[in-house]
Amino acid sequence: MSKRGFIILLSILFVAILSGWFAYEKYWEYRVKEGAKALGYELNEEEVKYWVKRIRSYNRLDGFDEDIDKFLDQDRIDPPPENAFLFIGSSSIRLWKTLEEDMKPLKIINRGFGGAHTKHINRHKDKIVFPYEPKAIVFFCGTNDINGWNSPEDVFSEFKNFYFSVRERLPNTIFFTISIQPSPSRFDQRQRQIEWNEAVNFLADKEENLVFIDVSPPMLSEDKRPRPELYTEDMLHMNEEGYKIWTKLVRENLITYFPEDFKK
Repeated sequence: MSKRGFIILLSILFVAILSGWFAYEKYWEYRVKEGAKALGYELNEEEVKYWVKRIRSYNRLDGFDEDIDKFLDQDRIDPPPENAFLFIGSSSIRLWKTLEEDMKPLKIINRGFGGAHTKHINRHKDKIVFPYEPKAIVFFCGTNDINGWNSPEDVFSEFKNFYFSVRERLPNTIFFTISIQPSPSRFDQRQRQIEWNEAVNFLADKEENLVFIDVSPPMLSEDKRPRPELYTEDMLHMNEEGYKIWTKLVRENLITYFPEDFKK
C-alpha cells in the first residue's frame, strides 16, 4: 500500500471511530433524557452529562471495591452465621430493610450493593460468597447490567459464570434467582429484561440446583403495565408493597426446599 493510501485508510478509520463514539454518547444522552421525562423531569445539558457519566461509571469492573471492603470489615467485626441464606445482588437486595424479619426464622446474610452488575459479583465471589458456604443463595441482579447497555446475552453469560462456579465450589447450595421485575422507569428496556428472564428460566429447567422465581406477574396490571403503587418516587426501587410480593414468593420457594429450617 502506498503512503497516500495508508494515510487515507487511517483517516477513514479515525472518522469511523469518532462517528461511533459520537453516536454512543448521543445514545446515552437520549436514554437519560427519556428516563427523566418518564418521571416528569426536564434535565438541562449539564445535568444530562452528569447522569450519563454516573450511570456509565457503574460499568467499571472495579466500581464497587469500596463496598466490598466494608462487607469484609463487617465480617471481621461480626462474623456472619454458618449455614445461612445468602441474599446477594444490587440495590433491591441492599434496600430490603425488613429482610431478616420477612425471612424468619432463617439465618440471613445480606450482601446487596447498589448499582451492582453481575460481573461485580463475579469479581468478588471469592470474598463475599464462597467463604460463607451458604445453605442457599437468593440472587437478584441484571437490571443494572441491561441499563448499562450490556446485551441480554452478555449479562446471561456473566450469570452462568456465577451460577456454575457456585455449583462447582458449593455443590449442595441451592441457587434461587429472582426475575428482573417490571419497574416503570425502565419499562422501555422490558423486552431485553424478558430475554434475560427467559434464558435463566430455561437454564433452571435443566439444572437441579437452580430455581427461577418469577416475581413479574403480580407486579403487572391487567393491561401488562407496571403497577406504580409498588414503587418509590424514583419508579425504580420498590416500596413496602412491592417487597410484600417478593417476600411471599421467595418464602414459598424456600419453604419448598427447606421445610425443616422454617420449623426451627
